Amino acid sequence: MLRRLPLLLLLVAPLSYGQGVMQPLSVQGVERQESVTVRARGMGSAVTALSGSIETVILNPAGLASLARPTLSAGGSWFQQDWAETQHWNPNRYYAGMSLFFADPDEYRSEPLSAPDWTHSQGTFRLAAIGGAIPLKLGERALTVGVMLHQTAQLSDYDRNDNVLNPYIGQFRPDPIERPKPGEEIVVRWSAFERERTGYMQAVSTAAGLELSENFHVGLRISRAWGSSTDRQEIRETGVFFLREDAHDYDHEPANGSILWDGSSEYSSWNGVLGLQWQYDVITVGITYQSASNLRRNFRNTGQARTPDGEARSLTQVGVDKVRLPARVRAGVALRPIPAVTLAADYSWQNFSDLKVTGSGVTTAPDWGMVQGIGLGGEWNFRGDTFLRAGFRRDPQPFRIEGFGLVGQTATGDAFSAGLGTSISVLTLDIAYEFQRLRYQDRWESNVDYNRIRKHNVLFGVSYTF
Repeated sequence: MLRRLPLLLLLVAPLSYGQGVMQPLSVQGVERQESVTVRARGMGSAVTALSGSIETVILNPAGLASLARPTLSAGGSWFQQDWAETQHWNPNRYYAGMSLFFADPDEYRSEPLSAPDWTHSQGTFRLAAIGGAIPLKLGERALTVGVMLHQTAQLSDYDRNDNVLNPYIGQFRPDPIERPKPGEEIVVRWSAFERERTGYMQAVSTAAGLELSENFHVGLRISRAWGSSTDRQEIRETGVFFLREDAHDYDHEPANGSILWDGSSEYSSWNGVLGLQWQYDVITVGITYQSASNLRRNFRNTGQARTPDGEARSLTQVGVDKVRLPARVRAGVALRPIPAVTLAADYSWQNFSDLKVTGSGVTTAPDWGMVQGIGLGGEWNFRGDTFLRAGFRRDPQPFRIEGFGLVGQTATGDAFSAGLGTSISVLTLDIAYEFQRLRYQDRWESNVDYNRIRKHNVLFGVSYTF
């Protein structure tokens, strides 16, 4: 009976876990909130100092004050993301024979991800933005107001680990590997874990840009956001290890308990952005401050649990999570060295150490660390009303790399983009493509997980100027 007790823990709601790469599905995805426009994405998302176009409704609202004519705009996006992982196991320092139980390749390749253990992909096509803006006058000052319905977050998340150990006996920092005391056993559960989320968030944003002086503009945006996601999580028991004081004295028993959760989440929030722009001759400097915001997640999950004896149970989870997202600051500059060329650069930071999560879906807030991003872009008016664009940005991820040899290190990838825009009478057509790539390694004493995430984005839009 004592040896079956750990297997029954599978019937508990998926909030208890051991190894760091078995994080239960809770609020993942809500941190990746970023407004999307075609021109900006083609220029490496260096957007803070751009002005005079309708896209500034959802970028830097201060740039609206430079809009010359009423404009309507609409755009769509195609998105695909894939994940891949290869896991290599090393002999454990104390329990050397345990690694023989885990599947490992017959030979190690110089490029571990050339033939990954598993891959997974998601893709979608949807409306990216639709809205309009109109310039007005407030006395002698320019005042432009705009409204836009737009996508704010792609709630895509996936994780899988076929060899989860709880407790994890491969760590050596900051705590030593756990060792049994004389006459005692350490019971280690071995299981496979998988989670997935698909969905998105969108918002209606109302913005205004005001000319305070000839060179200085200020803007304000208020956004009401909402969205939904489909959630799935599964844990399958593989076996149980019983470790004793002698490193060569341990037992293994197979296990086949499992629990599968299927559900959905609904999200809602408000946020505000204050923007400033200073323009002088060939240079524009911009800054935006997105206030800390409160996000609410309502979720409902149904679970099917099966014990090793074959007993089936139905479970239900209903709850609410409240998330306090930290403030975000962006600063940027745009330079026009010659009339046909615009160069732009942005720097952004958001401290997720200030993230607060309360509710029934989580026990502690995720530790996502400080996120700092850089965007670089250029635009060349090479022929008439046709523009070529290109950009690069660091793609920081709000999660820490796992492994006790890497303390506090966050994952950061790269994104490369290109775009094209042309005007035909009162219409402006834009298209952009971006490729994002993230590679990182989760490292423990007993194993190394080689991870890869790739994203493809195609955005296209049309604007009508009156």
